[in-house]
Amino acid sequence: MASRWRVKTGYAVAAILSGMMVECGVAQTSSEPARDTPVSTAQSAVPQSASAALREMTQLAGVIFTGQVVDVRRVAGVGGETGVVEISFAVEEAIRGVSGGIYTVREWAGLWPADDTPFLVGQRYLMLLHTPSAAGLSSPVGGMDGAIPIRGGRAAVAETATAGNSATVDGRVVDLRWVGTQVVQPVAYRSGTEAGVRAQLDSSVAKSAATRSALQAAAYSTVIGMLRGWEKANHAAQ
Repeated sequence: MASRWRVKTGYAVAAILSGMMVECGVAQTSSEPARDTPVSTAQSAVPQSASAALREMTQLAGVIFTGQVVDVRRVAGVGGETGVVEISFAVEEAIRGVSGGIYTVREWAGLWPADDTPFLVGQRYLMLLHTPSAAGLSSPVGGMDGAIPIRGGRAAVAETATAGNSATVDGRVVDLRWVGTQVVQPVAYRSGTEAGVRAQLDSSVAKSAATRSALQAAAYSTVIGMLRGWEKANHAAQ
């Protein structure tokens, strides 16, 4: 998976730098504004939170589910054509476009070099997939951003020290770090001084780090609840 993740990392860095440039008032196509010039904080088509970014991704998806990878295989092409990579999942939560059981994603093998493994058996993901083409090929929304890792698992813990009873605690979390890189937080003013720009850059870096830390993970049950709520709202609107 190395090459796909390197590309993904590049996109994430670019998004963060872009947000930093917006906050500092850097514009390549316009002259430097007057000192402390008010600017609009409105950003077109830019999600303001991780949940908003996730919802935008779901609106592009034809298939949504959580599941565990049970098989990964390469299928050679016919007549010199590039083959496909098939990733089969045991569906755990069916949200859209799938009813359960085993779901197989078929992706063009050209996206995965021969030494690259797209997924590993045993991994769990929240999958946001484009509607399959006529040839049955699909891919995650936003590249690998639409293959969102699920960490942790359920664990049995002692409920009380005396009773000896145990309860199952759901420790699963959904890793939203890559979704969080789509969030840009603009500021209300630009400063024309070098010191002002540097100060806002330092503030931007600090806020970006804090935002990434806060968006590292969300409880599995919380994310599933949001997805089902959005899906119910979509059906009601149709």
